Amino acid sequence: MDFERIISKVRSLNVDAYLTVDKAENFYLTRFSSSFGISVVSSNGELFFFTDGRYFEKARREIREFEVIKWKNWEEFFKKLKEEKIEKIAVDPNRINLSTFRKLTEKFEVIEKNSFLDEFRSVKSCEEISLITRAINIAELSLKSVLHLLKPGITEKEFRKELISAFFKFGGEGEAFSIIVASGKGAAIPHWQTSDKEIKDGDVVIVDFGTIYRGYVSDITRTFLIGNVSIEIKKIYDVVQEAQKIGIYSLKAGQSCKEVDLKVRNYIKEKGYGDYFVHSTGHGIGIEVHESPTLSFKSEEILKSGMVVTVEPGIYIPELGGVRIEDDCLVTKEGCFVLSV
Repeated sequence: MDFERIISKVRSLNVDAYLTVDKAENFYLTRFSSSFGISVVSSNGELFFFTDGRYFEKARREIREFEVIKWKNWEEFFKKLKEEKIEKIAVDPNRINLSTFRKLTEKFEVIEKNSFLDEFRSVKSCEEISLITRAINIAELSLKSVLHLLKPGITEKEFRKELISAFFKFGGEGEAFSIIVASGKGAAIPHWQTSDKEIKDGDVVIVDFGTIYRGYVSDITRTFLIGNVSIEIKKIYDVVQEAQKIGIYSLKAGQSCKEVDLKVRNYIKEKGYGDYFVHSTGHGIGIEVHESPTLSFKSEEILKSGMVVTVEPGIYIPELGGVRIEDDCLVTKEGCFVLSV
């Protein structure tokens, strides 16, 4: 972790510290997972992590860069920060709850800085890429091990349960998000809630899945055609598959995220399905399932070497079904490397 760059950014904001209570940001900074913690990165280079008695001893043993301090109450917390001459604090308004924000404003000058850590988190280290790749491998092995069950007669929930169990079997740490198994007309809803619906011959089935490995996630989608599906669904599948190839081939350090999305979107539009592609082309993954950057026509972000992003075009036709194909890709100077297969 290059804390000097983060500390330099704190200084550039003319504040005494950056503070976060966000679980994902705490893990990124400390490599320690807990349901409660406060990380403080000060402009003078001091790093503090406050956590309560449930985690203190473990955190003290495992966290190296930060001074780990046992949480007692707000007054003691304020006292420690005042001792360190911290008077002005930056927070990310999207990663702090209102009650904590109000507490801080009682004692400090607080400024808001959106997406403070995103520029650091979006470019992955070699270790992070390795962990994400392992999460991808586990997810893929898990799907292959249960794929024989995906046939008429099994319900969406039953297949989801078998896939989650397989995650643990192959070394995963459970779901990275609530797995989607969407069949038939349900596949026309991008974020379908997996149900007791029985999969039938002729159904299209979308499986959007991913697991966690040592704090890092995978996010993959596969679409399966069960038995005698309609000609229209087969046509949509071919369009989505080609659109995804266009997106993958467009990934390269220096390329704008907007341009990648527009290339994919324009191809789908040319094929007559523009109104049925209702989400962005992809997004970054890492500690969280949705991270910077976003492959969207609204995005102003530029791809950098070391980013790991999904490419996941989809077409969703109401009352018919849908198709989505998603892979996880590592951006490089030369192009991209598809981490999922």
